[in-house]
Amino acid sequence: MGPMKRRELLAGLAASAAIAEGCKAQENEARFTGQVALPEPTLAGTVSLEDVLARRRSLRMFGPDPLPLATVGQLLWAGQGTTNPAGNRRTAPSAGALYPLELYAVTASEVMHYVPRGHRIETRAAPDLRPQLRALALEQVAVGTAPVVIVIAAEPGRLVQRYGDRADAYTTIEVGHAAQNILLQAVARGLAAVPIAAVDGSRAARVLALPQAQNVVYLIPVGTMA
Repeated sequence: MGPMKRRELLAGLAASAAIAEGCKAQENEARFTGQVALPEPTLAGTVSLEDVLARRRSLRMFGPDPLPLATVGQLLWAGQGTTNPAGNRRTAPSAGALYPLELYAVTASEVMHYVPRGHRIETRAAPDLRPQLRALALEQVAVGTAPVVIVIAAEPGRLVQRYGDRADAYTTIEVGHAAQNILLQAVARGLAAVPIAAVDGSRAARVLALPQAQNVVYLIPVGTMA
């Protein structure tokens, strides 16, 4: 058996064990606590967009320090925050302004769900789910070591009535918009981040106890520079 096949087999076994352990206690959708307002996002940066674009790299090593809530909120705002007083326009474009994406932030002790209108989060205490997400992402170390893993989940059904068979494609495009915003915001804040698409999305959604219609598409581990 070659090294690649062996790695895939071990990752599959680890993922199965993670699901057996995680989903047994999370068969139903999780219930979040009431909404908590995040610190207002900063709209005036200290570096140019061109500089941020030039410095963006996929970085997989992180310092041990947790990220302040304001920093997590800034990253979430970059991905799906509102940009007008009515709260119906966001930082990333969306087909028909139907917004099929949901953002979550996973730490060692909780899962946060981002609520764009009002720049708020819902939270729930949870055991450290990062090892299970790592197992479902081909054991990529960054998923288990980053202080925060931002999860981009999608619900293409929100687009089906208007766009029919194109809903999945449009949703995937939107995931790219949101992910790039988050990655560039991380650079602007001097943080390390890496996008990871090699994840078993349906199983990851069950580990996180997301609503049944949602599927995990992208993981973005983020932390301070190592």
